[in-house]
Parts: sequence; C-alpha cells; structure tokens
Amino acid sequence: MRIVHLFVLLVVLTACAAPVTSSPEAAQPTRAPTRSSLSSGRLVSPLQPRLWLITDPSAVLSVAATNAVMATPPSAPPTGVPHKFVSEWMNTALKFIARDGLPPTRAARELMLVSVALNDALIIGQEADQEQRINNTALLAGAMWPVLRYLHPQHSETIDRYVHESRWLGLWLRNPVPPEQIERSFQIGRAVGESIVGWAKQDGSDEVREITLPASGGWNTKKLPLDPHWGIVKTIALPAGDAIVLPPPPAWESTEMETERTAFQAGQKVLTDEHRELAWYWHADVGTVTPAGLWFETAITMALVNKLDEAQTASLLAHLGVAMHDTAVACWHNKYLYGFKRPEQWMATVEPTWQPVLPTPPHPSYPSGHAAFSTAAADILIVAFPHHQQLLAERAADATRSRVIGGVHWFMDALQGMALGHDVARYVLTR
Repeated sequence: MRIVHLFVLLVVLTACAAPVTSSPEAAQPTRAPTRSSLSSGRLVSPLQPRLWLITDPSAVLSVAATNAVMATPPSAPPTGVPHKFVSEWMNTALKFIARDGLPPTRAARELMLVSVALNDALIIGQEADQEQRINNTALLAGAMWPVLRYLHPQHSETIDRYVHESRWLGLWLRNPVPPEQIERSFQIGRAVGESIVGWAKQDGSDEVREITLPASGGWNTKKLPLDPHWGIVKTIALPAGDAIVLPPPPAWESTEMETERTAFQAGQKVLTDEHRELAWYWHADVGTVTPAGLWFETAITMALVNKLDEAQTASLLAHLGVAMHDTAVACWHNKYLYGFKRPEQWMATVEPTWQPVLPTPPHPSYPSGHAAFSTAAADILIVAFPHHQQLLAERAADATRSRVIGGVHWFMDALQGMALGHDVARYVLTR
C-alpha cells in the first residue's frame, strides 16, 4: 500500500515539473483529446506586450479626447503614498481580494481585469505618446479608477483617494509635468478602464443557472456550491470554458478507482508536520490572496529581481492574469461536468474518525483547481524566466501535492489539474 502511494506521488511530482517549453504539439500531455484542438502557432514570450481586451485603440483615443475636460489640479502635494507603478496597483488589488474574501474564481477574474487594464493602457499610451507626451503614472491611475470601483464599489472612497494622489503626482516632480499632459494621460487610461469594465459586465459572471450534476459523480455538499455556473463565463485566450474537456474520471467501482482510494488512504497515514504545514501554506482560502494571488506575488517579485521595465512587467502580469482566469473557467466547467465526490465523502464511510487536514471546499473534486492554477502559472513564468525553471516547477509541485496531502483531492485530480493547466498556458502563449 505504501509503495502504491509513493509511486503515484512520484508521478504527480514528475508531471508537475514538465512545463511548456517547446511547441504546443511537443508539450501535449498523454491523455484523451480535448473537445477543441489546441491552437497551432509559435509560443511567444509573456514579456512581449500585446493587447488583450482592447480591439480598437483608435476608438479608445477618440473617447479619451471627448472626455478631456480639464480638471482643477490640487494645490498641495499628496499626503499618502501614490501608486506609480504597475506592481503597486496589482498589490492594491491583491489586498482588496483578501479583505473582501473573494473566492478563487472571482479572484482570478479580478486579477485578469486589473492586469489587462494596466497592460492595455500602457500599450495604447505608448501609441499616443508618439503624438504628445504621456505621463504613465496618470495613465495607470486613469485605467484603475473605473476598474477598481467596478470590482470594489464598497471601497470607492479609498480608491478615489489612491487615484487622485497618483493622477496628479507629476505636478510635484523636480521637472513638473504640465497639467494638460497629465489630464490627457489620465483620460486615455480611463477610456481603457471603462472599455474593460464594459466587457466585464457582459462576461456572464453574475448569471444564475441551474446545474444538473451526473449521478455517477456522487458529489454533494452541505454548503452553498461555489459558482457552479463559472464554466460558462467568457474567456480570453480559450475559445470557451468547454474548449478543454478532460477525460471522465474512472467509475467508482472500477479497479482504477479502487487503486486511487487505496493510494489516498495510505498516503493519509504517513503525513508529517512538514506535510501539514505545506498544505496550509498553499491552502490560500477565502480571506487571502487565493492561489492565483500567490502566483501573482511570485511574478511581481521575479519582475523586480529580474529588473523588468514597466511594459514587460505589465505584459507578464497580463499573460498570467489571462491564464489564471481562463484556468478557473475551464477547471470549473470540468468540475461541474463530472461532479465527482471528494475524498472526505468516502473516508467518512470507511474510517469515520478521519478528518482532512484542510476544510473540504464546496465544489466537486475533479480536477484540482490548485494544480491547474499552479501549473498554468509556472508554465507562463518559466517561459519568461527559464533560468528559474527548477524553482517554479518545485513550487507548482508543492501546490499540487498540498491538496492531496490536505485530504481534499484524489491523486487523479492533481494529475488532470496539471494537464488542464498546461493546456491553458499553451493557449495563452500561442499566437
């Protein structure tokens, strides 16, 4: 029994250390084909900027020119700490996510909207800079104003203060920025942000749908199921949430599932304090930055350490944001497609005194969201920072196995979560 457990764990760790580093075809996991073939093309570095949600920059610039009614500049410098850089706005979004207790699905969506708004604003600002100088601090403040107010209306007063202090920071530099330049920059960013909010309001995230679970999956929960409709939310790089369909989990009475149960039960008997600590570190439940947020923190640190410029940092985070959002949608589609039971449901019948290390989440088991998020994120970051491949692969492996250790996922959940994450990263990086 112990041998089975160790063998499956080895498979998990080995698979997790196989990031996207070559052509989409070469990196394809060995498993049943997905419903939609992966897009063909070359892999492009996430440090290479591209527009994600703004399809007509000229229309954005036209709206910005219409909105350019000169505001009254402040008469004194800001008393707080203005947001000057992309990373500072992303850190503010992470704080709001933790403070407001967003679940992993909605946290991933927010991180995508914020990072894409910053990225697309910088790209359009660079284009506008060819005609007249652009102040990036005001530009980013303009982009964040409508996006953050849409995502966190209860914090509008705080957001307004952050935006106001950052918007006019250029007035107080050693070489002051002209107010007209600040206003134009701000309005361009604002037009980008408003366009992205318009997209978000129609992405299906607030829809209410009845989901019928297959009886064969056996999953149930006493809590309110988490976002059962999320598989129909609009995606960015993926054609849709059902573009990646994982193979069905084995039948409950099959030999394959018996092996899965045996391996899981054996693994739970050999846990150490170190294992439990790992499980809690990666748990990242509601009230934290969530798993996607942990990877954003890693990406921000790596951008600083590797001395990326603003455009590169924004591009990296936007690629990561799109990957996290699309992963959440595709993962939730598969979760509710199969509705497979959690280990705790079975263990309660064979070992009533057993309790998982972590609380069991209120959504189906197959596949693991942590495995999918972490594999997709590691793939994106490894392409950007190949010299950190070992570190990133190890972090993804830790995040993946932490959920099996925590008693909330089967080994197959981890393996198929990784397969899904690899597929999403490939979509995001392929053009």
